Amino acid sequence: MQVNRRGQILRSAARVLLELGYERASMDAIAREAGLTKRGLYYHFKSKTELLFAVMTFAMDELERETLAAMVKTDNAEDKLRSILRTHAWLITREYDRAFTLLITTELGSLEAEDRRIVVQRLRSYRLLIQAALEQLAGEGKLRPGTDPVVAAHTLMGMVAWLSFWYRPGGRLDGEAIAEMVTEEAMASVIPDRKRNAAGA
Repeated sequence: MQVNRRGQILRSAARVLLELGYERASMDAIAREAGLTKRGLYYHFKSKTELLFAVMTFAMDELERETLAAMVKTDNAEDKLRSILRTHAWLITREYDRAFTLLITTELGSLEAEDRRIVVQRLRSYRLLIQAALEQLAGEGKLRPGTDPVVAAHTLMGMVAWLSFWYRPGGRLDGEAIAEMVTEEAMASVIPDRKRNAAGA
């Protein structure tokens, strides 16, 4: 996938912010990583806080665009749920994108209050996509007995996001294989084997 210059800058910023932490990361270090002068970086972003919000906004844009593109391919609730989880897992294993998920998890508190509210609302909207698929599956009698769609949506979102903490490129399994395994583990936690589509299992 081609990424424009702004996207390249934000990916570079995400890596520096993750490696050094928001407080320690300087605009100088971010500019060097992005191949810019400090003045050039300030041309794009007025402050480090604004840059952090832009990084998180970019991450949510990527997640929403890729997820919706995958979801429109099917009306089947199980396939929708699987596509949401698989897309998120795949994004995390993609170069630099792991940093986005980790930053949203660890640095929300560094945002200005209004910016934080916006990101939290977008995360909630994403979770509601998962919840809607689970509720449809519950209505079809396919969810594991005793599964609450609200609790399950939070849990599934956390299961996939946790991948960003432990996945490392170049390991025994490639990113695509790991994303697929994490997706199926998540699906298995809410849908019994006998009720899962053979094609997806």
